[in-house]
Amino acid sequence: MTKYEVVDADCHILEPPDIWTNWLSSKHQDKAPKLVKDHEGGDAWLTAVGGDPDPIGLVATPGMPFDKFRWYGVTYEEARTGCYNGEARLADMDIDGVDAEILFPPQRTMSHFLGDDDDDFVLAGVEAYNNFLFEEFCAPDPTRLIGLAQIPSLGIDNAVDSLRKAKARGAKGVLISNWPAGKGSISRDDDPFWAAAVDEGVPVSIHINIISRQQRSASRKAAAAKGNQLYNMQSEATRAKAIGGMSHVFAMATGAMTDMIFTGVFERFPELQVCWIETGVGWIPHFLECIDDRWWRNRVWGDLPLREPPSSYWFRNNAASFIVDRTGVELRNRVGVENMMWSSDYPHHGNDWPYSRKTIEEMMGGIGEQERALITGGNAARIWDLHD
Repeated sequence: MTKYEVVDADCHILEPPDIWTNWLSSKHQDKAPKLVKDHEGGDAWLTAVGGDPDPIGLVATPGMPFDKFRWYGVTYEEARTGCYNGEARLADMDIDGVDAEILFPPQRTMSHFLGDDDDDFVLAGVEAYNNFLFEEFCAPDPTRLIGLAQIPSLGIDNAVDSLRKAKARGAKGVLISNWPAGKGSISRDDDPFWAAAVDEGVPVSIHINIISRQQRSASRKAAAAKGNQLYNMQSEATRAKAIGGMSHVFAMATGAMTDMIFTGVFERFPELQVCWIETGVGWIPHFLECIDDRWWRNRVWGDLPLREPPSSYWFRNNAASFIVDRTGVELRNRVGVENMMWSSDYPHHGNDWPYSRKTIEEMMGGIGEQERALITGGNAARIWDLHD
C-alpha cells in the first residue's frame, strides 16, 4: 500500500513525441502540435499559440546543474525519460523520496487546443490529453501518479459533463484554465460547475492562469500578425519573464481568488475546494489582511454577499502550493498550516530533483513534526482523497 508522507502537489508532464499521433483522432492530425527543430537543433513543439516553436529545453532536464540549463538545443534523446514516461517517473520519484505526485498538463500545449475556434478540435485535443494521462502515463501506478483531468473551454454544459466524466473514470481532481461558463470574468453562470464539483466531491485546481478561450484566440492572432517574440532571448522583456516570472503569478492568483471570494462563490458552495497551484504562499497573510480590511470598510454600501470576513473562506475552502517559500513557512500559522502544500514543479527548470528531501529539510526542519507532515504531504493527501 502506498504511504503518502511526501506528496508533490505540482508536477508536470512533457508530451512524449508520439502523444498526438497515438491519441488525437486522425480527423484532426493536420492541426495537431508538430514536433520540429529549434534553431540550435533541439526539439520543439510548433502550435497555433504563436509563430515560434516551443522548445523543450527548460522542461526536460531535471537534475541538470543550474548553470547548464538551456532553452534551446535539447532533444528528446537528452531529455530525462521520467519527464514523459510514467514508469520512468516512478523511478525518479523513488530516487527523490516522493510517494505521490499531483500531475498537471503542459499548459502551453494545452492552450493550442483551448484557444482554438473549432469546438470539435478543442474537445478532441483535451480528450486526447486526458486519455493519454489516465490510460498511459498514470497506468503504471495510479495510486502514486495522480492525474488531474483538464476541463475544455467549451462552456458550462461541457465543463460540467467533463467533470462528471472525469470523476467516473477515477480522477481525483480537475483543472480549469478558464472560467467554466467561458466568459471573460467570473459569473453566476459558472455556478452549475461549482455545484457539480461539490456534488462529485472533486477539488478544482487553477494553475496560475485563468484565460478565456476568446483571449487565447485573440493573443495567437496578434502573435501571428506581428511575429511572436516569446522565445527571442535577445529580447529584454523575454529574458526578464523567463528568469523572474513571478509578478504575473501574483496578479493572476490574487485577481481570480478575490473574484471567487467577493462574488460569494464559497458562500453559496461551502464545501467547494479550490487549489491554487504554483502561486507560493508567503504573500497570502498580507493579501488576507487587505481583503478583510476592504470588506470591513465597504461591506454595507457594497452589498457584498458574504456572511463572514473574506479570510474565513480562504481558510475553509482554499489551498495553495509553493516550491521554495521560506517566508511562507515562517508565516505558516497566518497562511494556514492546513492550506499550504509543498511541491517541486518537476520536471520544469529550477526544480530540486533529486534533492527534494534536502530542500524540505532546509525549509521545514525547524518546525513541528505535525505541521511539517501536513505541509509536505498530509494536506495534499486529504484534499485529493489519497488513502494508505
